[in-house]
Amino acid sequence: MSGLQSVGNTIGKGIAKATNARPAQWLGKKFEKDPEKALAMATVTSIILKDGIGCAMYVTQSLHNDKIPEKKRKFVAALDLTNGVLMIGAQIAMFFAMRKYSGPIFDKLFKKSFNATSKANTISRMRMQDAEKGKAGKKIIYDKAYEGVRKDALGLFKFVADIAAATIIGKRVIVPLVATPLAKKVEKKMDLKKNGAPEEAQKTETPKAEDQKPVQKLDITSTGNSNLLAKFNK
Repeated sequence: MSGLQSVGNTIGKGIAKATNARPAQWLGKKFEKDPEKALAMATVTSIILKDGIGCAMYVTQSLHNDKIPEKKRKFVAALDLTNGVLMIGAQIAMFFAMRKYSGPIFDKLFKKSFNATSKANTISRMRMQDAEKGKAGKKIIYDKAYEGVRKDALGLFKFVADIAAATIIGKRVIVPLVATPLAKKVEKKMDLKKNGAPEEAQKTETPKAEDQKPVQKLDITSTGNSNLLAKFNK
């Protein structure tokens, strides 16, 4: 039991030191200021880091995988590398693109739920309910409450839309369309870098004419005394 307590104390001290570190303090302030934005950035960053590590592992494994034919290893590795780079780039691009337009999209989709008329009706109902309970407050309180609800709804929508755009549209739609053609180009560049010249330039040159020895023909007309024609000259 004492051993478990000592392990727990060690882990607790480690967590306490980690939370007091500057990066943790900086991240905590970001979450306090804008929880939705900080959570979205942390989520997409973790996904990108995971894909980057996975890309490096896949490329290394493909280049040294004995189960893949040697002629196909470079292409498979090039395809893994292209997939990894495209996944990271597409996710970053789609995340920030959707982050820019998710607010206007939210306003258009939920314009019936969050507009001036809806706000006035909602605040009126809230004041009537509080008046019945004898707890009617000032209008500014209800304004803040309504805006708080709208902000939370917008934050949830932006988080889901941004992450979905990065991981579904960017990673699962855009990348497969362009990965294979780019992989072939990457493979050609890998060949040029490894060999130093195109494959056509490395073909065996045909021997020069002066290096070829002429074939000596047998002149049977001048060999009248040869053993081969002796029996015919008798």
